[in-house]
Amino acid sequence: MKLSMKNLSVKVIVIALAAGVVAGCSLTKPHEKAAAAKADQAGLSAVESSRFDGTFVAPNAQFAQYRKLLVEQLDLNEVQIRKQTTDKINDTPWELSDADRRYYQERYTEALMNNLIADGRFATSLQAGADVLQVKAKILEIAPLASKDDPQGRPTMMKVYSEGMGTMTLELTLIDSATGDLLAIITDRRDLGRIWEENNRVTNNIQIRLAFNQWLRTLRTELDRLAVK
Repeated sequence: MKLSMKNLSVKVIVIALAAGVVAGCSLTKPHEKAAAAKADQAGLSAVESSRFDGTFVAPNAQFAQYRKLLVEQLDLNEVQIRKQTTDKINDTPWELSDADRRYYQERYTEALMNNLIADGRFATSLQAGADVLQVKAKILEIAPLASKDDPQGRPTMMKVYSEGMGTMTLELTLIDSATGDLLAIITDRRDLGRIWEENNRVTNNIQIRLAFNQWLRTLRTELDRLAVK
């Protein structure tokens, strides 16, 4: 009987561990899975304790050698707009206008300059070099929580309130500008606010600016940490 109880205990522990593994896997976000697949194909390894959802780095990357950044414009060409399910018959597509795209790109560039360039840690470069790190950024997804605050999205006098503005997902790619070698893939999803407030163009723009600032501040932290390894 003691042996049976022991075997039963072992089985219970194994089942519990298996359930934990399944639960952990189910919590992995789609953008993390996609980044992990690309990283695995490129031979990159996951960085433990990253402040991003996922950071994958080349084993032999020497980040300490980079003192300049070759920065490309924020890529919005393949952004997916994921809307909440709705039964409103007059609901219209949530789309980025040219003005929206410019705003996103300007806020990204502003955040990069403030967090990586302003204090002299990095300088900007217009051409490749041995000490130049190429930075590419792409918005993968925007998931708004309400119709867009424009004439096509909602009536002029309508006020909408939501708990935050939604979420936005970013992917960063770091490349050795001289060799073209892929050094890192970073992905992260951020909540665009977490409090109940009016959902309009002004509050959306504020949250977009805050998201980019947090992302680039975190990138600075990660680069500083990788440079001392």
